[in-house]
Amino acid sequence: MPAPVRRSELVLLVYLAVVFAVASTVVVGSVVHIERTGLVVHGLGDGTVLTAAAVPDISLTVGDRTVLDRVEVLVDDTRIATHRDGDRLTLDNFAPAEGSHLFLARVRSLAPLVLAAEVEHQFTVTRFG
Repeated sequence: MPAPVRRSELVLLVYLAVVFAVASTVVVGSVVHIERTGLVVHGLGDGTVLTAAAVPDISLTVGDRTVLDRVEVLVDDTRIATHRDGDRLTLDNFAPAEGSHLFLARVRSLAPLVLAAEVEHQFTVTRFG
């Protein structure tokens, strides 16, 4: 005959079920936000080597145009000003020094606990093509 379930075991099971439900909701919400955002960087890929003349060609698009104004761009942890050009974002007066850099574009979610959609690329600027 099985032993009766103790109250402490029942409380623990309910607690674990709630934690699992909340964690699942956060993960699913994050994946939906990231996929729906569809953040794409044009003119720059991971490991790209480009000349300073090619830098103005970098732009960003998103699958959900309603989030375009919430895109944040950072290079080497410094925020880069952008402006909207139709359905794209372009970088304002961005002229990185020669050498290696880290480009990060992200769209923060408006929902709490949902991860930001991010695209990150290492790139190098050189004088010579």
